[in-house]
Amino acid sequence: MTRDGVIFDNIGFRADSVAFMQRIARERGDVARFRLGRGTAVLFSHPDAVRAVLVDSAHAFTKGKLIQRARRLLGDGLLTSEGELHRLQRRRIQPAFCQQSVGQYARAVPALTARHMQRFGRTPRIDIAREMDVLALSIVARTLLGADIVDRIPSITGALHTLARWAPLMMLPGAHALEDVTPVGDAMRTLDDVIVALIESDSTDAPLLHALRHAGVDAVMSPQLARDEAMTIFMAGHDTTAAALTWAWLLLAEHPDVREEIERELCDIDVAPDFGTTGRERKPYLTAVVTELLRLYPPISRIGRRPVHDMELCGEKITTGTAVFVSPYVTHRDARWFEHPEQFLPERWMPSGADGAVTAPPPFAYFPFGAGPRSCIGEHFARRSIEQAIATIAREWRFTPEQPGIPRPRALLTLKPRGAVLARATRVVRDGQS
Repeated sequence: MTRDGVIFDNIGFRADSVAFMQRIARERGDVARFRLGRGTAVLFSHPDAVRAVLVDSAHAFTKGKLIQRARRLLGDGLLTSEGELHRLQRRRIQPAFCQQSVGQYARAVPALTARHMQRFGRTPRIDIAREMDVLALSIVARTLLGADIVDRIPSITGALHTLARWAPLMMLPGAHALEDVTPVGDAMRTLDDVIVALIESDSTDAPLLHALRHAGVDAVMSPQLARDEAMTIFMAGHDTTAAALTWAWLLLAEHPDVREEIERELCDIDVAPDFGTTGRERKPYLTAVVTELLRLYPPISRIGRRPVHDMELCGEKITTGTAVFVSPYVTHRDARWFEHPEQFLPERWMPSGADGAVTAPPPFAYFPFGAGPRSCIGEHFARRSIEQAIATIAREWRFTPEQPGIPRPRALLTLKPRGAVLARATRVVRDGQS
């Protein structure tokens, strides 16, 4: 129901924000207003508005309420901090995500993935989402924090499962009062103990830990702030990677032609005993697959902001405190920017034509990791990790989900399939193998 251009549909947003935002964008266009709680919200879908919110006018916005409530666990890390603190902390941590460091991290991913693959085949079926969560935890802990947490995985995943189960309730205003009368408090303390132990460990080979211990810009980072940054990167880094890997196997199961093309490309890569790669290391088709899966299922389905003063944005008047959203999920599925937007078509990212160029969408029509000064600092690390993990697993295993089709997504902090993703894992049999 609408009145004065405002859509009243709180239930739709709370129950399924992904479907709700896609629907109102189709019904209302590039500027879709709706009621959110006691206030008004607006979804901007055009790439020009995405640029205005995330880049041109980034200074005029603060983070949305969802992220601010995440401060209960994340503290003042990069995801939640604002203003000068955010700028200072990003400058301090940026060296840990330079090209050299990302390359170092990526070289460790195949061995970590190969170790994790030993779990496959032990039971008739696996939960892909859970397996990718455990793998991503191991990758982030070892590469970014220099620690092997295999012994802590059960307690960590248990705590994360508790937080995910209680998240819808805990994101409500005043819900922090429930922490000590629900399992949430114990789950948060478990994760906090893990992070503090990692920071205080003797590991010296992790660039991120070095950045946290020796900030090198203006002042030494306080122990509390170092804890907040480590917690933020640990949580956000593993969750986005796990989500992307889960969607990858679901998409590949639904598109065996794409899976077979990846396998053909991987046949040109020799895997050494240390699981490094030699020979032709470039994997253009796999890179296109990852780019396309991040288009259809971006790690963050919506990005929320709130203006600090009344303003005009792309011709629309926005008052202070209005909930402003841009949605990679919605914009990525707009037929104006992507032909056949609902289809999984990695070839759209492959070079074509006489000049061998890729036909790119308009600027800011594709932004799976955000954009501007608050874009994801670990974007390149995440992409490399996802590619390396897929390349390592796809050479040895195929997954066949018990339920055909792609599950409906659910959006909390990251976009993941609803429910368990149960599948049968079978070994890949190549020519000449028995």
